[in-house]
Amino acid sequence: MNDVKEQFSNVSKKYDSQREYLIPCFKDFYTACLPLVKSLTHAKKVLDIGAGTGLFTQFIYELNPNLHFTLTDLSAQMLDVARKRFDGADNFEFLECDFSKDALPGKYDIIISGLAIHHLGDAEKAKLYKNIYQALNDGGLFINADQVAGKNLMFDSLYKYYWRETVSNSGLDREALIQAFERTKLDKLAPLETQLKMLEKAGFNEVDCIYKNMNFAVFGGFKDENVETAVI
Repeated sequence: MNDVKEQFSNVSKKYDSQREYLIPCFKDFYTACLPLVKSLTHAKKVLDIGAGTGLFTQFIYELNPNLHFTLTDLSAQMLDVARKRFDGADNFEFLECDFSKDALPGKYDIIISGLAIHHLGDAEKAKLYKNIYQALNDGGLFINADQVAGKNLMFDSLYKYYWRETVSNSGLDREALIQAFERTKLDKLAPLETQLKMLEKAGFNEVDCIYKNMNFAVFGGFKDENVETAVI
């Protein structure tokens, strides 16, 4: 994950300003989960894994500013931007850690991740999903807003071509485009269906895709230890 840390640290100060250019479905992508989050009226603590600048957390915070938020990331520079974003709020903590290796800190009612887990290989993803399940309180919710591979080569190629064409004509400057295309070399995308099965194997009882636009998907599941589920 050192290459991931380096590349995202280098872009930390420009990261937020580039998001709407690089995510064609920006608003839907970050807000599709909000009805589910709102339904957890008992929720008190949120963990954001690979939080970066805190962009995903911002949407959850605007929905419910009374939650306690823990933001973790590999990059100290990205977390510095997040600290400035939530400057003055006393219900935030920021932890520099590698979620592919380090244990998740504490127990939470909601765990979210945005555009981070796709940097892990399949075995690492499966392991992380198990760790996330263990870090959730009963009745808790996990949401992953991420990029996924197409179900087959044809769709995967189509998604990648469409994305490159869209962002190339988005108005983003050439240097930022080059950096964005370079970062895609770090991606280890897995199909949505594969990851839903990973969540079920990890113990999640109710899993589904909430939103999908080409290779941008929002999916996750609830933890209910009182419900039995078959492991696929």
